[in-house]
Formats: sequence, structure tokens, C-alpha cells
Amino acid sequence: MEALVEETVRAARAGDWARYRRRFAELRLTLVEHMAYEEEELFPALSRSLGSELPLAPLREQHERLRQHFETLGAAAPEHDPEGCLAEIEALDELLRMHHASEQGVCYPQSDCLGLAPPPPLAAAPRALDLRGLQPPEPMVRIFQALERSPREPLRAILPHEPVPLYGLLRERGFSYRGTQRADGGFELLIEPV
Repeated sequence: MEALVEETVRAARAGDWARYRRRFAELRLTLVEHMAYEEEELFPALSRSLGSELPLAPLREQHERLRQHFETLGAAAPEHDPEGCLAEIEALDELLRMHHASEQGVCYPQSDCLGLAPPPPLAAAPRALDLRGLQPPEPMVRIFQALERSPREPLRAILPHEPVPLYGLLRERGFSYRGTQRADGGFELLIEPV
């Protein structure tokens, strides 16, 4: 994750906005998955073990602040405000470092004592299927074709907007999904088998 942050910051400093957007999308996806693991598995187990939610409150607050940074950066147009974008990504980098230090002090020593499994490795994001510019129902058709070819592999799809009608069809077929608005106005969706 540190490498993704560094690459995102480097791209922003260089004004390479295409590379910045790619790295930012990967960073956002990776961090969202990591926070989901902590909030759904690690924090509840630690709370039960400690008998209190209080030591985890600062970590939960940091997660919320991280989400706010991602929301701000996701809605930004960096070409029009490069200094603002760079300041925001550097603030995100600083918060991530602080969060990591907090985790080292609260989460990981306690999780080692409890024998909790470590967080899942941060895998590289799967290659994206860019479906912008296609007329309906072609994006849906291509998503299901890709899922049929590799049903056990995650699939990233980039769409012109959030594909709400697709969600029920994915659930019916045994897939989970989560998505996020992209800085370029599109919508990025990660689809995985349940």
C-alpha cells in the first residue's frame, strides 16, 4: 500500500494526471478492502477481547477521515487545481502513516496475542474492463461474458455511471460487488464471486 501511495503522490507532483488517476483508483480500491477487513473482522474481535470499543475509536475515526479524503479526491478535477489536489493527496499520505502507526500500537500486538489471522495480502487490482462509450445493454453483456470466462476471478469494470440495474443480476448469480465514483466522472465496479 505504501508503494501505491508513493506512486500516486509522484504522479500528482509530476502532473501526470492519467497515471495519477490509475494509481489513485488502485489505492482507493486497496484501502477500501483493507478497511473493510479491519471493520468487519479485526475490530470486532479486538473489541470482544479487550472488553471495550474505546481503544478502537481513534482507528474508526481515522477510517472516516480517510473516506473523506478519498471522496474529496474522487470528486476533484486535478488539472484545474493541481496544487489543491497535491495538498489533499499529501494530507491523505500523512493520515495513512499516522493510521499505520496507530495500528502498530493497538491492533497488531493484540491480534498476535489472540491468534487472529493477519489481514489478507494486498493483491494488485485486477485488470479493468473499460466499458465506457458502449450503448446499453452491451456493458452488461460484456461483464457477464467476462464472468463466464473466469467465474472465480475478480473483475474490475469501468462504466460511464453507477450500474444499479446490474446489482440484482449479480446477486442472483452469486457475485458480490462494490464500486466507487472515479475522478474522471465514471464509475469503477469490483465484482467478485461470493
